[in-house]
Amino acid sequence: MRNRTLGRVLVLLGVAAIVLSLAWWAVYYNEVIRALGQNPPLTHPLRCLLWTSEVCTEAKATAKLSFPAYHPLAMWLSFVVLVLGLVVVFRSTSPGPYPLTPPGEPKLFIPKLEPFYAWTRDMAWPLVRVAVGGTLLVHGMGKVLNQDVMAFAARSMAGRGLEPAVPFAYMIYFNETAGAVFIMLGLFTRFAAASISIQFFLITFLAHFGNGYGWSNPRGGWEFPLMWGAIFFAIALRGGGPYSLDRLLRREL
Repeated sequence: MRNRTLGRVLVLLGVAAIVLSLAWWAVYYNEVIRALGQNPPLTHPLRCLLWTSEVCTEAKATAKLSFPAYHPLAMWLSFVVLVLGLVVVFRSTSPGPYPLTPPGEPKLFIPKLEPFYAWTRDMAWPLVRVAVGGTLLVHGMGKVLNQDVMAFAARSMAGRGLEPAVPFAYMIYFNETAGAVFIMLGLFTRFAAASISIQFFLITFLAHFGNGYGWSNPRGGWEFPLMWGAIFFAIALRGGGPYSLDRLLRREL
């Protein structure tokens, strides 16, 4: 039981470290871009998140900022802590031979796989949360780093008939940064997921529905916004689930 608790703590620490690493990367390279002025050689520093390419090194040397430079090792160590926590949880003991398989589950073609599936059943949901929350966070940081919220409201909101444009723009900025972090951590999960799903359903039916289904259509179809909305709606229904701060706090919406 102690090992399982340790594993859960490591999982939460790994997720938190990933979020903090993303924040460090975003803040640092935002300042680098500001210091380099207009049309810097590193407009989109996503390539610097997991490794240090030549353009990343040149930009750091040119900007000469006073606070510590982001290093990709922070993100890799965060992944290591997360994976280590998952391994500890997987190898932890329990009162029974392995967690009980819920009734009604189909019989396996290979029955010996049942212990493995029983142990990993709870791990699937946090992986979903981290994957979709992290992907949304990258989109959100792209907006925060490269677009003024008022300009975004005028162009992307009002230009597509989404009114009131400014409050809706702030809602999107919040959902795709803080909301995405909440999803990854499993904190206030249902609240954050419900807000994000409403956002994507509004985008689907008010902004993209008239463009047809395919995202490759001119001005973008409603294919991906609907998919995103459905995924976050599912998260809102399920909540944080195992390995979430909601579960740790024993309180949830």
